[in-house]
Amino acid sequence: MQQKFPHIDSVFTQGFVTEDFFKTLERELPPMVSRAEASRATGGLISAKTLSNNDALHIGPCGKIRVGSKVGYTRESFIAYLRSKLKTYTLQ
Repeated sequence: MQQKFPHIDSVFTQGFVTEDFFKTLERELPPMVSRAEASRATGGLISAKTLSNNDALHIGPCGKIRVGSKVGYTRESFIAYLRSKLKTYTLQ
């Protein structure tokens, strides 16, 4: 089975996050991202439960949207949150 988010391989194999990682996320994520989809997009680096806990502490992504029992975020707010959590390095 082909991995839906191949960009996550760079995080595991190279051990760092580059700007290309975020650009790929911006292209591949839908406009609205559920917690489960956010977890898959990061290869499990940030779990749906972590997002839930951070929301309860008011330190999660802004722009939270609830549809029934599901919670999601705008793509932009999730990527901004992810940028604040992951260290970015430039390749030289």
